[in-house]
Amino acid sequence: MKSLTGKSGAAFACGVFGGGALVVAVVACSSSSAPPPPPSNTAAGECSADAGQFPAPNCLTYPPSQQTCATTPVSCNTSPCTSGSPCLAMGVDNSGKSVADLRIRRLDVSAPPALAKTFVQKTVLNQGIDLHGQCGEGGDGTFSWLIQLDTANNKVTTGGAPPSTDPFGKGYCFVNTTIGSLTVGPVTVGMTKGADGTWSSDMIPKLNVPIYPPGLSPIVLPISGGSVKSVTLSTDNNCIGSYNPNAITSTSGGALNSCTDDITSCDRWITGGSIGGYITLEEADKVLVPQLSESLCVLLTGAADTMIGPTGEKLCARVNGAIKDKGDYCSSPVGPGGCGDSYWLAAAFAASAAKIGDTSLDPQCQGGPAPMGDGGTGTTDAAGD
Repeated sequence: MKSLTGKSGAAFACGVFGGGALVVAVVACSSSSAPPPPPSNTAAGECSADAGQFPAPNCLTYPPSQQTCATTPVSCNTSPCTSGSPCLAMGVDNSGKSVADLRIRRLDVSAPPALAKTFVQKTVLNQGIDLHGQCGEGGDGTFSWLIQLDTANNKVTTGGAPPSTDPFGKGYCFVNTTIGSLTVGPVTVGMTKGADGTWSSDMIPKLNVPIYPPGLSPIVLPISGGSVKSVTLSTDNNCIGSYNPNAITSTSGGALNSCTDDITSCDRWITGGSIGGYITLEEADKVLVPQLSESLCVLLTGAADTMIGPTGEKLCARVNGAIKDKGDYCSSPVGPGGCGDSYWLAAAFAASAAKIGDTSLDPQCQGGPAPMGDGGTGTTDAAGD
């Protein structure tokens, strides 16, 4: 960890760490018990959201006046995703099914500030969600958030999955295990279809979503009081949002055969739903971020004052047993500001049809070792063969 001082004299705690193909970097304000200001990159765009609010489901992450999408799309080999699918469905067709199986393909975070930076969005979230050498993506496939929409019974099931060695053949399964002290598993709640045709879920009391940095222990996002809002599901049940080919700026051959985009001026994915909830600092302090040897609480607050945990990790400092630094949300009574014992998490998302298998048949989803990444099984070469 190192400290940088800007022109204003404010200190910033900066961390850059890596594991295999995944590069994780976080820049967060520190030295104050007050929450840091909103990041400039989202405050100017449509996806900004104050504590307790949800971003517009189809928002842009940059000011609309600055959009510079290509007028002539750059050819991007999106095999083996379904040809012609507006959201690059992953070889699965939900048409005619009452339950739509989907995997999030883009998660545009607007809060908390520590996770809403353009740099973090690109090198952490996109890198983890993007597939490894498939569908024109050069990511790691280490962050899989699954959603099942049961439109017949008005239910939604959501949760995380370990990296899949064969995303198109074997598919994914919901994790159902214990990571650290947190129970990780899929959660099912009711959902309602609005007059505008969009779906919104009931409140999800607790949802622990795992991320699997290659070769390291999983990191869990412990989300409380969450919900999914304003989801537009396509008529064939295959898409939430869509892929934007005009965002591609260049392509590269080689093993990954990936296509590059510039998220600061043109979104590769047009989102079609939003997610929100809060992360208590107490729970965050129990989640170790192994690459930084500090807790998620330290990461979120950018705390200058820290304590040392039993294995040498940095934990949030406490006063009379209570965490010293404050967030922008309160768990009791629930709402923005208040006791400041939490941070609000909000994001817009896009998702596409994907195969979700039986969790009980996969030892990885019962706590077995996860692979290093999605493995790139079926990866196309530079010629797309």
